[in-house]
Amino acid sequence: MSSPNKNEQDKNADTAIKAMIAATVGAAMIPAYVNWAFTAAVLGGGVVSIGLCYGVQLTKEEGWKLVQQFFVAAGAWFVALNFGSKFITMILQTTGVGYGIGYTLDAAISAAASYAIGQAAKEYFKGQRDMGKIGKIFRDSFTNFKKENS
Repeated sequence: MSSPNKNEQDKNADTAIKAMIAATVGAAMIPAYVNWAFTAAVLGGGVVSIGLCYGVQLTKEEGWKLVQQFFVAAGAWFVALNFGSKFITMILQTTGVGYGIGYTLDAAISAAASYAIGQAAKEYFKGQRDMGKIGKIFRDSFTNFKKENS
């Protein structure tokens, strides 16, 4: 059996990224103060799946550590500006009155984060190890996904 070519690997990774996005958007229906654990598991598992597309086998713990590295590479200021809304979401969903707004906000941030993590993981598993470049890929992917899907 031959190994998949680069186009097949990318296509399979894109399918894994779409699954990550769908799962994290679905998790956003659960209040944010509860869904973070599920979201973390989805993101770590997604990175494991993307790794497999490129012939790299990881544990879920290793996948989650890579997710954390991608966030660090994106930069504290970027993360604070873009993920601070998760706290607003928690407040909105807790009150019940703002549940729909909270869901919409959480779903948008979660989908963009899933996409950005997926894109960073693809480049990482293709051999990119410069975390400065990985951080730029993460930031650009997150920002572009939000613009295209808002």
